[in-house]
Amino acid sequence: MSNLVERLNATAHPRLERTLGYQANSRWVAWHWEPQLNQAMYNDGENIGTGNGVAWQVFLQHPQVSPSVQDYNLAAADQYWLLLDRHSRNLYVGLGPDVQSLLEAPESLALLASLDGNNDFFQEIGDAIKDNLERLTNSEGFRNLKNLIPLGVGAASIAAVGVGGWYWLKPILERQPAATETPLVACGEGGSGDFSAYFARTMGSKELHVISVYEARSDHSAGYHPTGLVEVKVQRQEKPIILALSSYEPVHWNVTLSPGVEIEQIILNGYHQQSISGVDGVPVDKYIHKRIRYRPGHFSYKWLNTLEYKPLLVQRLEQYTRTQLTSFQGCYRGTSFQLK
Repeated sequence: MSNLVERLNATAHPRLERTLGYQANSRWVAWHWEPQLNQAMYNDGENIGTGNGVAWQVFLQHPQVSPSVQDYNLAAADQYWLLLDRHSRNLYVGLGPDVQSLLEAPESLALLASLDGNNDFFQEIGDAIKDNLERLTNSEGFRNLKNLIPLGVGAASIAAVGVGGWYWLKPILERQPAATETPLVACGEGGSGDFSAYFARTMGSKELHVISVYEARSDHSAGYHPTGLVEVKVQRQEKPIILALSSYEPVHWNVTLSPGVEIEQIILNGYHQQSISGVDGVPVDKYIHKRIRYRPGHFSYKWLNTLEYKPLLVQRLEQYTRTQLTSFQGCYRGTSFQLK
């Protein structure tokens, strides 16, 4: 048993993760409640997205689950997260930063599984090392060094840290925040409350972020299309950003950039007229369907919690920008978003 998480006296139903809105295939996945969004969120170490909030609340109130989780306030706060091993169906609970740290370290999860009776411990460790090596060799830094370091030496070093070094690395992991942070976003005041999102790590030199709504105000009617206002605050500084803003109804996007943010390009997509402020000097490409009928020409505002059914809007934007999606945020009616 790890000191970072506690195993619950409950076994997960075979379809629990699907019911809670997780459609990907990672072995480990965690859920927590995000009070700022009033929404359940999932995190598998690679992807972050919105889960099924109603199913989350029902699950936590189930008589076979409630006694095990009642001390953690999982239904209303984000201090503790629920972690699922999809192979053994074991459930764990731990502090959010601790669970995030585990999700960032596959070899640590393999050790956790072994401590709870998994007979394939060394196979799990080997798979985790292989996964880490694949991530490492895909990085630009490794490509610059791969001719200098024998791969066998690197593998042995990772193995040594992954197995024996876990015990002295644990205090460091406890002090450090996870590398992947959920963007703090919401539909905003007057929004529709149906916020959905997707967030992933990207290996490229820049990031594609998409914010999409159907409208920003509710008083539209046939022949009457007043312009709504959406506030977008961008604080993310890791890489140059391509920011795509999409709405069916007319919207003025007011963008606020924190110091150090680098916006490489902005794409405005709409059926009706779109306008923008706050981004002087940044190239802005407009695709207004009623004027030029040019793609992307799609107005998806909901993420379906799976990459298998990526919105057509996102597919077209990835093709156009030649950049993989880093995040998607959407609401039917939205007035305020943040990107951190």
